[in-house]
Amino acid sequence: MHLLQFSSIRAIHILQTVPRPSISWLMIHLVPQIFICFFLQNPYSVNILLAGYDKETGPELYYIDYIATLHKLEKGAFGYGSYFSLSMMDRHYHSGMSVEEAIDLVDKCIMEIRSRLVVAPPNFVIKIVDKDGAREYAWRESVKDTPVPSA
Repeated sequence: MHLLQFSSIRAIHILQTVPRPSISWLMIHLVPQIFICFFLQNPYSVNILLAGYDKETGPELYYIDYIATLHKLEKGAFGYGSYFSLSMMDRHYHSGMSVEEAIDLVDKCIMEIRSRLVVAPPNFVIKIVDKDGAREYAWRESVKDTPVPSA
């Protein structure tokens, strides 16, 4: 029995359909395998933020935690940096934000994570999910990849 390799699914591209069927697909296919692996084999933890756009209800964001609990959110983050970014979002987020306001808020979250988290990731990718689909918007790099000198 093989656990779905979530990285090989490329979820952000496959699950660009309406969010509710995507959530249903995850709950039907991925969650049972996580439980089987958790209880019978080695523990396997997955946290997922899934964003989508529905023509009738607009943008939607869901969080599925490592024990397969599903939450619908207005804003979300997970991991060590979430303690800092969620506090920034609580202060500055409001419904109906423009893309520019949302990117400014993301930049504030990135700066907060970089300044407060000792093991902060060096680079961030900002992606947008809206009525036009999912796309990469920008990179925020503090460390650029440098070629390894040959010996």
